Amino acid sequence: MKLVLFGATGMVGAGALREALADADVEAVLAVGRRPCGVVHAKLRELLLPDLFDLAAAEPQLVGQDACIWALGVSSVGLDEAAYAKVTEELTLLWARALLRLNPDFSFCYCSGAGADGRAMWARVRRRVEGGLRDLPFRHAGCVRPGFIRLAPGVRSRVRLYRALIAALGPLFPLLLRAIPSWFTTSERLGRAMLLVVKGRADRFLLESADINRLGA
Repeated sequence: MKLVLFGATGMVGAGALREALADADVEAVLAVGRRPCGVVHAKLRELLLPDLFDLAAAEPQLVGQDACIWALGVSSVGLDEAAYAKVTEELTLLWARALLRLNPDFSFCYCSGAGADGRAMWARVRRRVEGGLRDLPFRHAGCVRPGFIRLAPGVRSRVRLYRALIAALGPLFPLLLRAIPSWFTTSERLGRAMLLVVKGRADRFLLESADINRLGA
């Protein structure tokens, strides 16, 4: 499988990249982003685009791909709905449609978030993305909604509060994962679950944290 990965410099994407590079079914990974991810591997190639809305120059490198994991996202803090939706919804669906047009037998996994069924602005936007992806004729498609993620070694969050929570919960995390799998997961399980989505081995379109833990264990 030739995999396109968005968000390799972020917390979720970095974890997904680690799992993809370790997966024998993954032949090659094309990481698309604005800056290098800092990983060197025989399977990995990077496509750096200053403007991710400018797909024209990238299209030749997108032909012949099999699947995409979308782990790119921004915080909704300080943004109105239009600004948040531009990156979260418009950009995601722009690339999803382009990748499907260039590769008709294509699969797609989108990282949403726990609580996307709620009433908050960010949840409303995330649900629109999920619905838009569900309506596209992918070979296999699904959305993961992780809760709190314990990060794999070498994977780091850029959010200071998240890093503080990880440090505080670290000793308790194995217990929390067993006791409340609907709230907690790990980078490793999340990455493996996203790969199973694009391999067609997920049993539902929306995967909450408990489903992620079941599939990615």
